[in-house]
Amino acid sequence: MLLLLVGLLRNNPAAAADPEVVPGVANENRARMNYMLNCQGCHGPTAEGNDAADIPRMKDFVGNFFRVDGGREFLVQVPGSSSAAINDAELAELLNWMIPYFSKTELPENYAPYTEREITRLRYSVEEDVAGKRRKLVEAIDRLKRPTISLYK
Repeated sequence: MLLLLVGLLRNNPAAAADPEVVPGVANENRARMNYMLNCQGCHGPTAEGNDAADIPRMKDFVGNFFRVDGGREFLVQVPGSSSAAINDAELAELLNWMIPYFSKTELPENYAPYTEREITRLRYSVEEDVAGKRRKLVEAIDRLKRPTISLYK
């Protein structure tokens, strides 16, 4: 039954999103289904993550990765993205749906959706130390949020 539903969503032109509403997403229902099948098992249906299992929260945070060097690339290279059983175009669509859906207010003004070509270029450069890289990126994000204190005006 699930396979039938997935097939219908993938081939239903009526399920296509308006590209002006969700840039980089040709089929919003397919993107949601790919989130359910590839991400939700760990990150949860509302992207809250699981601190006890070291599964990071994406809700109200993941958009911040686009504010620091290496963050955009990291989101493609984490094991959940790089090893997802979907093609590069579907991974671009999934990320382009998921990131603004769960973290729109954290995205910088210059945010641009992923392209299939960009995914192909980045996806197969696997990050060896995912936890260490994430920690460094989150530290860089935290530094952006802190006010700069100066002894001089």
